[in-house]
Amino acid sequence: MASTQLTDSQCKQAKPKDKPYRLSDVNGLSLQVSTNGTKYWNLRLTINGDRKSKSIGKYPDISLKKARDMASRLKIQYAEDSSLESPKPQFSEVAEDWFENQKGTWSDKHISNVRASLDELYLSFGNHEIDKLTAPIILEAIRKIENRGSLEVAKRTLSRCGMVMKYAIAHSYRLDNPASDLVYALKSRKVKNLASLQAQDMPEFLKKVRMYPSDAQTHHAIMLIMLTGVRVSELLKATWSEFDIENRVWDIPEKRMKNGLPHRVPLTNLMLQELEALRLTHNEDLLFPHRLNSKEPMRSESILQVIKRSGYAGKMTTHGFRSLFSTVLNESNLFNYDVIERQLAHVPQNRIRAAYNRAQYWEERVKMMDWYEAKVIEWMNYY
Repeated sequence: MASTQLTDSQCKQAKPKDKPYRLSDVNGLSLQVSTNGTKYWNLRLTINGDRKSKSIGKYPDISLKKARDMASRLKIQYAEDSSLESPKPQFSEVAEDWFENQKGTWSDKHISNVRASLDELYLSFGNHEIDKLTAPIILEAIRKIENRGSLEVAKRTLSRCGMVMKYAIAHSYRLDNPASDLVYALKSRKVKNLASLQAQDMPEFLKKVRMYPSDAQTHHAIMLIMLTGVRVSELLKATWSEFDIENRVWDIPEKRMKNGLPHRVPLTNLMLQELEALRLTHNEDLLFPHRLNSKEPMRSESILQVIKRSGYAGKMTTHGFRSLFSTVLNESNLFNYDVIERQLAHVPQNRIRAAYNRAQYWEERVKMMDWYEAKVIEWMNYY
C-alpha cells in the first residue's frame, strides 16, 4: 500500500492544538506543529538499528518540495556513513517528554504556567536539536521576554529551560546544562519594599497599638487587615452584604479586586469576633464608614496614623501586614506556595479568566488561615 503524501494545502492549513502533533509524509519526513503554531520539518532515520530524529528547518521557510529533497539527501548521507554522529531529538520533543513525566504532581495553575514557558521557548528554538543548543541561543530567547518588562517571567522561563536540560542529561542527549549559569546574566529589578515588621516584632507592636487611644473602628480594621491578608482598600470598602457569617465566608466581588477577579476569604473564629464587635459600633452598609460621611469608607491614613503614633513610623505600613502574612506562612514550610499565593489573590498574567476559581485550594486555605490566626493570638498573648 502506497504511503500517504502531504500536500501544500495541508501544510498551510495545519492549525495549532493543545499539544504538539505531526503530519506524516513519505520516507520518514513529517511536519511538526507546535502549540504556538510554529511548523518545522523533522526526519526519522534508522541508524545501526536505532531510530533517530533529525531537524530540517521551519515551514514555510523550507517548502514541502525542498524538505523532501533534503530528506532524500540526508537518508543517503547517513546510509553511506554510519560513523556520523547520531542526531539527537529536538528541544521541543525532550521538553514534552519532561512535561508529561512531571505534570502529574503539579497543580492546574502550575501546569498552565509551565505550558506558557515552554511555548515561549519553542518559538525561539523548539526545532533545535537538544545537543546543539548553546547558552547564547537560550539567552537571546530569555532577553526577548526581559525586553517586554516581564523580568519574573523571564526568570521562571529560564529555570524551566534548565529543568529540561537536566532531563536531557539524564537521558544522555547531552553532557552539560547551558542554562545553569544564565541567571547571572538576567536583569535585576530594584524593588523598594514597603516597610514591614518581622514576626518577632509583632508582640511588642500589638501591645503598643492596642494601648493607643484610638476609636474602636480603627482597632478592628488593624486586626482584620492583619488576620485576612487582604489589601487595605479591599477591607475598608467592604460591605456587610459580602459576608456569609453562617458559612464563614467573605466573598469580595471582582470590581473591588486589583486583578479584576472575585476573591474568597475563609473567616476564622477571631475574624468573626472582630466582625461581631465591629457591628455593634454602627449600623451602616459599609464595614468601615467614614465618620463624616457614612456613604464613604474610612481612609487608610487613619490606620497608618495609629501605627505611626504608636512609634512605628517608617517601620510598618498597612501593606506591611500582607508582607508579614506572606513571610510567616512561607517560612513555616507547612503550606504549599500556590495555596499562599492564591490566598493573597496573586494571579499570573497569562491566566485564563474562564478557568479561574475563587475557591481554589479552599480546604487548604481554611487550615492555613486557622494556623495563622493561632500565630496572631500567640503574639497578642505574649505579654
